[in-house]
Formats: sequence, C-alpha cells, structure tokens
Amino acid sequence: MQQSSKRSNQKQFLIEEESKDRLPSQPAALLTDNQLLQEEQLLDPPERTELPWFKDPKVKISIWTIIKDSIGKDISKMSVPVYFNDPMNILQKCATSMEYVELLDRAIEEEDSLRRLAYVSAYVITNLTCLERNTTKPFNPLLGETFELVTPKFRFLAEQVSHHPPITALECQGNSGFKVWSCNKGKTRFNGKSLSIHPSYKYYIELGPKHNNEKYEIELPVISAHNLIIGNPYLDLSGKSTIKNMMKPKEYCELEFQKRGWSVSSYFRVEGDIYANGGGKKDTPAYRIEGKWNESAALVKPNGERETLWTKRPYPEKWEYMYGMSHFMLQLNYFPRQFRNVIAPTDTRWRPDQRALENGDMNVAADEKNRLEEKQRAVRRYSEKNKVDHKPAYFEEWPNPDDNNEIYYRYNNLYWEHDRTKKDWSRLPDLYSEKLPPVVEEFLAKEKK
Repeated sequence: MQQSSKRSNQKQFLIEEESKDRLPSQPAALLTDNQLLQEEQLLDPPERTELPWFKDPKVKISIWTIIKDSIGKDISKMSVPVYFNDPMNILQKCATSMEYVELLDRAIEEEDSLRRLAYVSAYVITNLTCLERNTTKPFNPLLGETFELVTPKFRFLAEQVSHHPPITALECQGNSGFKVWSCNKGKTRFNGKSLSIHPSYKYYIELGPKHNNEKYEIELPVISAHNLIIGNPYLDLSGKSTIKNMMKPKEYCELEFQKRGWSVSSYFRVEGDIYANGGGKKDTPAYRIEGKWNESAALVKPNGERETLWTKRPYPEKWEYMYGMSHFMLQLNYFPRQFRNVIAPTDTRWRPDQRALENGDMNVAADEKNRLEEKQRAVRRYSEKNKVDHKPAYFEEWPNPDDNNEIYYRYNNLYWEHDRTKKDWSRLPDLYSEKLPPVVEEFLAKEKK
C-alpha cells in the first residue's frame, strides 16, 4: 500500500501520543529490545477510572442519513462513519457479559440445584446490563482479530472466526471452575423505526467439577434499538429467555424481558419462574425471579420472602462523557504498558483506529478504519479468488448435538496453554500494519495489469 502525507501525519500523531505516555502504535512483537526495556521499567495502574478523552454527549448527529437505504436489510455488515462508534469492539462487547460472573461463583457454592439455577438465571439478567447507557455502535472485528481479558476471577478469550457471516467465538474460564462459552451472531432487522437483533446461537454455562460439570443451555432475549432517527436513542431487551439445567431437564427458568411501555415503571422490567418438575399445568413454580435488568434482581420464595440475588454497581463519574460505560467496561480497551509484551499482536487493543477514537482524534480514527477495511478487502479478494479458506487460530468448528441450526466453535486449548505461554504468535495474521502479505501484493499487482 502506498504511503501518503496523511499517513505521515498519523505516524507523527502516534509519536506525540507516545511522548505523553500514551500507547505505542505498534504491537510488542515490533518493538525493539531497548523500547521494551524502557516500557517495562514504567508500570501503569492496573485499572483506570476514566477515558483519555471525553465525548460531549450534547453533540448529536442523526444516523438516519446512514441507514435510510438499509430498511428491511441485514445491516450487521454495514460500515458506518467512525463518529457513530465507541472505542470498543464487538469482541470486547462480548466480554461485557462477564461483569457479574461472581454470580456463577455463588452458584457453584450452592448445594441445592434450584438455587444454583436461580443464580445462573440472575447472571443471565446481568448479561446485557451494559446496554442501559452504552448505546453507540462498536467497531466490527477484522477476520482473525482476538481479544483477551484476564482478571483475578477469570480469563476470557474471543476471536472473530468468520467474516461472512460475521461470527465471534468466545470462552470464559472462571478460577472457581465455571466455564461460559458460545458464539455471537445476530439476525439483524431494520423496519424503519427500530433495529432488532435476534441471537442465532445458544449460550452455555458449565459449573465445573464440583457439580459434575453441570451444564446450562440459555436462549438470550432480543435486543432492539429505538429512536435512531429522532429522539434520544435507547436499547431495550424483550422476549423470553429460557435457562435449562441439561443434567436435570425438568429444572428450568423462564424469564420474560418486558418491552418498554409508556410508563417509566415498565422500563427494564424482567420476571420469571423457576420450575422443578417440568412446568406442567400442575407444576407450581418453586421460586419466582423479579427485577430490572439495569438495577437488581430478587428471588421470591413461595412464602413471599424476597432475597436479593444481584444489585448493579454504580456508574463512574462523568459516565455520560464516556459513552455510558461502566467501570468494568472502561478496562476493556485499557492498555497498561505491562501488557504490551504479553498479549497477541491480533488483540483488539492494538487497533490504531479504535485507539485514535479513544484518544479523541476523529480524523486519524477515520483514516485508519478505512485503511484496515481496505486491507481486509484485499486479503479477502485474494482468498476468494484462490479458494483459500480461513482457519481460526484458537477455536475450531464443532457440531453442537443440542443445536443443529448452527455450526458452533469451541476453544482448542492453544491460546493460554501454548501461544501466550511461549509468546509464539507465528500462527497469527498481520492485521494492523500497513503491509499486505506478499502473496496478496503480487495478486493485486497482477489485477492491475
């Protein structure tokens, strides 16, 4: 790809950012030994409390001019101007569902299977609580892009395993023994008034060896976006979400996420019943769950006694200037210098367009976003012409015996156990540099002749 004056300006911007102790513009694999030594001598705080740049929430631009030609179509693949993005990626948005995994830790502690089901159900209620105030569009992942998150409670990995259709594979491994895994793909519909996303995959939770790897199958609710044209945009959850104990099929919970009505009291409401004997006409619910998915959830016992299962943590100060992110979400694109020689060069944190947006430089973000998308298109044209199939690095196709509607992807034990331990990233593609693979360069040169 040809260099340009714009590219020089971008590089100068990144150099200036580094001089301010901001992030480098290249993966650790491309840094010199002296640079790495200098980086390692300075450690950043393990967490942050705010973004490096605040976006004025009062500045609003109608997205109608962007989506008006997509009425009734699947717009999940549509590229929009960077202004409509937040500095996060779909891979990172998948990780937001891990904010309250302590509920799974509590489920493991319970000896009674119905109470375990109650805590798993409460976790499902929190799964999309990030959508309450975070209504902006995440970046679309590049094919082969990865994201890891390591905390004192769990480690999480996601990879973009398919581009058409866009599919993200994910797995979270808890220190207490739980495992969460699924794939993310939605059937997207826009009818001129609202956008709805219907999850294509089921969501699975295993509670580890203490309970013989007790497994739960979950159907997630529908996500809908409203007021995209006029008014204040908001996201809502609606429909049923069923949580089944697959080792005890008669034990399940059926949650109902209520659509937002005219009354404020109807906002965010969720309620459901937990059954012990299959939920037949004569089966009385063992427990009831009531709450709001943006606030709290309680277990209601047959005698009317209420037990709070979950309460949402407060938002950080100035959240309205930080895309409505929670404290947990603020950490997802945070890149302490001590991480830079640890994570994969395909990790989302290395993306220059996303980083530039987080730092408030819209022009660099837009240019870099366009460059990365053009690079991806060139690689895809080469692959399609030469019938080269993409093979994910850390997930492999898996036919799910419990769901024949989709091909699932399961973690292959190569990331944490091998590549990250040995710092061997040789199996990964070069996603973010300005270079194209030599075979693609040669292919493009022949195309021009």
